[in-house]
Amino acid sequence: MIGLDTNVVIRYLAQDDAAQTRKVSQLMGTLSPDEPGFINLTTLCEIVWVLKRNYHLDKQGLVSVVESLLTTRQLLVENLAVAWKALRAYECGKADFSDAVIAHANLAHGCDYTLTFDRQASRLMGMQELK
Repeated sequence: MIGLDTNVVIRYLAQDDAAQTRKVSQLMGTLSPDEPGFINLTTLCEIVWVLKRNYHLDKQGLVSVVESLLTTRQLLVENLAVAWKALRAYECGKADFSDAVIAHANLAHGCDYTLTFDRQASRLMGMQELK
């Protein structure tokens, strides 16, 4: 198994640089369920951030991309259960995807809740605003 950095996944999704797209397309063609590419939760958060900020994807577009990454058999996403819970929380809330990942990862590790100054994030399950 090989790990995939954010820029590799973004290049594959955006296909906006011919030379890099060719390289990453070749790489993706070698991945399989037995030898998948690995995407950790930090990379997943960065992917969403880059697609939102640099490629101006709206929330539904971002949800669609993440769903496809989570369901692609040639990819293995770190802590898949946390990733799915975070995606669903992000989809129906106002907090950022990364805040949803933080909340659900911390819950999965036994935290009662996560303190934040971010009012939007504090509305997520598992988050509380520090006042």
